[in-house]
Amino acid sequence: MGDEDRGPVSLAEKLDRLFQERSRERGKSLSANDVATEINIRAGEQVISGNYIWQLRKGKRDNPTKRHIEALAEYFGVPAAHFHDQRDTGPGGGSADRPDQPPELLEAMQDAGVIAMAARFMDMSAESRTAVLEMIDRVRKLEGLPDVGGATGVQGADPAGNPGETWRTAR
Repeated sequence: MGDEDRGPVSLAEKLDRLFQERSRERGKSLSANDVATEINIRAGEQVISGNYIWQLRKGKRDNPTKRHIEALAEYFGVPAAHFHDQRDTGPGGGSADRPDQPPELLEAMQDAGVIAMAARFMDMSAESRTAVLEMIDRVRKLEGLPDVGGATGVQGADPAGNPGETWRTAR
């Protein structure tokens, strides 16, 4: 079935996909109790129960609170909007119908690890983002990967989407 054939995707389906992806990453099955425990530990208080997450995942409940959505989004490394958008956004949250983007970029955007990195990257200062990009460029060079951009200053949106800022992709 092609991307254009996909209809609305339920919260349960999206949550189930995230569980499956995380289970593959871990190499073992992830339970609703595992997720609830981690969320509650991170929050330092009872935010959500494993039973409630299970009900959301199975479609038995479908109207979580904003706090629950934010906690699940943070745990899985996706934006909270991932759960609200009823289009099929692919396994990692990237839009499945973005013909303006190269396929390899869309594929990378659907990777849970890339999403988790981007989520951590977005609230950093411009200086910190530049430092992280420089480190990534060094690691790419060590791995023998091609230079991405290569310019010392690229005008337009910075990596966090702030228009008009200049940022470096390589020294």
